[in-house]
Amino acid sequence: MFLLFEEAGKFMAGRVLSEADASSQVELDSGKRVKVKAANALIKFEKPSPAEFVAQAQSLSQGIELEMAWEFAPEEEFGFADLARDYFSATAPLSEQAAMLFKLFENPHYFRRAGKGRFRKAPADIIAQALA
Repeated sequence: MFLLFEEAGKFMAGRVLSEADASSQVELDSGKRVKVKAANALIKFEKPSPAEFVAQAQSLSQGIELEMAWEFAPEEEFGFADLARDYFSATAPLSEQAAMLFKLFENPHYFRRAGKGRFRKAPADIIAQALA
């Protein structure tokens, strides 16, 4: 099993070596082992390899129309997987969920972070000021 997680503002993925209630031991492609708190774990997946998964998600994120994603986003706080299901389809695969996570994270003027994997839609007037 593999895990996509956030560490120090960056997304990483690796092979899960062991799991406990509060954390997981993960081996990155580089061979480095890291302890990941459960709160930082975002997506567990079986296939493909971590590097392929991240590359595929980053590629998919380039095709997401930011303005349309903003329109689909609810007014209240939401999770990236919820918005991916609204934007792509009700059965959005994990790669599309990760793509949405990357897109939301990269665009703080449209979506404010409200926690690990949680976001809040920015008001329209704030977006207009940021784009001006």
